[in-house]
Amino acid sequence: MEDNGQQRNIGTLLLELGRLTEQDLERALEHQRIQGGYFGQALVDLGIVEQEELDFGLAAQANLPYVVPDVDNIDPEVAGLVPPVWAQRHNAMPIQREDGWLTLLVDSPLKAGLAEQISRRTGLSVKLALCSPRVVRDAIRQVYKLEPVREKAERVLSAEAFWTLASSPSANRWGLSVRRDLVIGWIDNGNGVQRHPLMHNWLVFLDRLLSPPPSQLLPGHGLRQWRASVRPDHSPTAVTVTSLSGPGGHDLLFEPLREQENELAGLPGASIIASLRESARSGRAAIGVRSPTGQAARSLVTRLPRLLLEPGHRSVCLFREGGHTISEDVLILTLPEDGSEEEWLEFSDKLALDALGVEIEPSSQSQWEHVLGLAPLTLVVLTGKDGHPPPGLGWHLWCDDDREPRWQLESA
Repeated sequence: MEDNGQQRNIGTLLLELGRLTEQDLERALEHQRIQGGYFGQALVDLGIVEQEELDFGLAAQANLPYVVPDVDNIDPEVAGLVPPVWAQRHNAMPIQREDGWLTLLVDSPLKAGLAEQISRRTGLSVKLALCSPRVVRDAIRQVYKLEPVREKAERVLSAEAFWTLASSPSANRWGLSVRRDLVIGWIDNGNGVQRHPLMHNWLVFLDRLLSPPPSQLLPGHGLRQWRASVRPDHSPTAVTVTSLSGPGGHDLLFEPLREQENELAGLPGASIIASLRESARSGRAAIGVRSPTGQAARSLVTRLPRLLLEPGHRSVCLFREGGHTISEDVLILTLPEDGSEEEWLEFSDKLALDALGVEIEPSSQSQWEHVLGLAPLTLVVLTGKDGHPPPGLGWHLWCDDDREPRWQLESA
């Protein structure tokens, strides 16, 4: 991986050329942190610059000319100063001889040592010119009239092609293994595991495909799981995403959620919903939702506004932890840890919301009473199996298991 000095150099250069903004720089650095690989490749993967622009920038960074060779005008005698096998091995080729100087076409500014080899071989002074690796390879094949390399190579799939292969029809599960410059996709369809090398733009594609975007949730280290909805033009409608992350990369597991599982899993029974809906439509209701760790409670609080209110409601949830599936009609935010949550609550009050979901300790009575009056429907996340609901709630909805919640309702 490039060090930070290289990142700043190429980044500063592209900033000066007007091809990069400070926001682009931050996006590329974050992409590199999550996915690994080179900073320049992150710029290309994100679509910030084209490969040719990156190559030009690298040439300028190394103070080398950027050359696209005209194969028809390369003198075969000049190219013949090195044997074809040498040219292929180093992906470098002499392209011009003039006034005692020989121009050597290379695909990387790090190949300056080749100039000394050629200078000893030919007795000429050698200067480098830079070009993209693919163009250099093609030029070598044409100038030396070499047959195309016929090698049995695995087909490298785009992330979108891999997702389509895994989900149409839907496999039992599939995933990605990301190790710096290597991305492997795997599919388990019940008859063994298939593996496919993938292009490096996996994170860009997943951010467009899934809500919430994985780049917002992937941890730098550790295990995390969340539910994500899938863009309507792809299948399945939703997946469970599990990530295992560390400094060397990520392993991601995708498990499809069937339609019924996605819509009904973790919800209270119809009679409970009916009671809560009647209370919500009466004008003002405060409902406490409790689960042992708070995970099931947070998930339910994000779904209750749709179940209890009319379409077109405006609802916000303010939680203390991230990693929650983003709803189409509820804005879900993570409260800051710097003590400024009161400012968030004050602003929420000014929005005149229809529903507000909050995760806040009821120990401060003044703040607690303030929270319960911020919206006609207030949904409060509580944690722990035991304990009486705090004062001011109209209903207490609770379960004993976050994994398979079976909700019970009692008047508070």
